[in-house]
Amino acid sequence: MGFTLVELLVVIAIIGVLIALLLPAVQAAREAARRMQCSNKMKQLGIACHNYHDVYQQFPFGSVDRNNGETSSCLWRFYSMWGVSILPFIEQQAAYDMYFGAASLENASPGAVSASNQGRNRELAQMRMTIYECPSDPGTGVRSYPTTEIKEDGTPAHTRYTPFEHYQTSYRGVAGANTGGSWWWDADGGGGGTVRAYMRGILHTYKVRGTDSLTDGAKSIESFASVIDGTSNTLVFVERHQPKVQVRRATYWSSIPANHLYTASPKSATLISHDWELCLLTCGQGTPNDTYFCGRSAGSYHSNGVNGTVSDGSVRFISNNIDVGLGYAVNRTDLKMIGIWGCLCAISDGESASVP
Repeated sequence: MGFTLVELLVVIAIIGVLIALLLPAVQAAREAARRMQCSNKMKQLGIACHNYHDVYQQFPFGSVDRNNGETSSCLWRFYSMWGVSILPFIEQQAAYDMYFGAASLENASPGAVSASNQGRNRELAQMRMTIYECPSDPGTGVRSYPTTEIKEDGTPAHTRYTPFEHYQTSYRGVAGANTGGSWWWDADGGGGGTVRAYMRGILHTYKVRGTDSLTDGAKSIESFASVIDGTSNTLVFVERHQPKVQVRRATYWSSIPANHLYTASPKSATLISHDWELCLLTCGQGTPNDTYFCGRSAGSYHSNGVNGTVSDGSVRFISNNIDVGLGYAVNRTDLKMIGIWGCLCAISDGESASVP
């Protein structure tokens, strides 16, 4: 006994409906698996920071900025950063052994380049490190020029060296809570009325000037002792995925000026920096701060939030709906301007805010 054409069409229609119902569930399951992989990687980064602290009795520098006479934020100025420092603690000792700490990561400093080290830092910076990549981030595995290195017309932004492409990654160190005017990813809190020391984070920039040495910056070297708010209440890493529409302030793991390495916590940190246009619309700070905030905040392609590594080594999922505060005001010192999100990014704001 055969099937009629109508019966066959009905069966095909039913199968089509079932597939349509099944696909979202399959996609959701795949994203859940990707998010778990992402969380596991961020857990490893947290453990690496703990192991680094066990050896050196401090957290790694977010980055070290030695200026070298360069007034703009470029590779010429930056020597060390957290992504390089923790390599031995994420089973990348061979890669770390390539690093020559007496030269900038570009390896272009006069007197610092020799036959024994020429190009090693640049070679290191161009390596792909998959542990810094989230499977949900469509920008990973892609090479691009940092926006600080190339002008909009495609010409180099600096004359001291030839810009080069880097592999994009997904995780940024938490430099602190933004207070407007001066930024914790750019400064160590030494000057300016708008830089409030209690809002600094664990992985911020340390600036060496003149005859300073790294040991002169003890006040800026963070350790467990300086995380006054408690290690379970302070973030050390968050996700920051490739924004939609265009490459704007993409994330890279090494050899990059600080604004590609860090996040901070302004009201603008709506945790949707991956959705560039939406972030600009909801930021509410005005040009150029909208661009600054969205370019340096957090965001992921996970549904409804981002993963964050807490300094106690755990990983939490942070909702996009977390309180991000009212925004910076010149004469305001209360913590309402940074919200719960800002308190999680600062190490000594006096509030024991925990991840909801």
